[in-house]
Amino acid sequence: MSEGIQLSEEMISKLINVISEYDAEANQDRIVVLQYLAAINGYLAADYPGPDTERDELLEHLAEFSRHVCTERVQSRQQPAPPGATQAEESKGKSVATEDPAVGIWKPE
Repeated sequence: MSEGIQLSEEMISKLINVISEYDAEANQDRIVVLQYLAAINGYLAADYPGPDTERDELLEHLAEFSRHVCTERVQSRQQPAPPGATQAEESKGKSVATEDPAVGIWKPE
């Protein structure tokens, strides 16, 4: 059993290249890559040997894990705040859901 996954820029680039061999649009549009990876996730989960409820829980867990990895990556890429910056200077607001679950609208507070 794996002692934890280890992502690398090299591995991710190789995955993108493999997907791009089958769909050239993936080279230009990372959303296409994400769609392929999500579809592969669903395809493999369909072979889960347990009950449907456990498979659904697994998919929910994987979605949460994806969000966690995304949050960690975003935080690691953010520039540190300039010296003297205060929380009052940060953008405050909330995302409002739309009919499309992949799209939200940011509303300032």
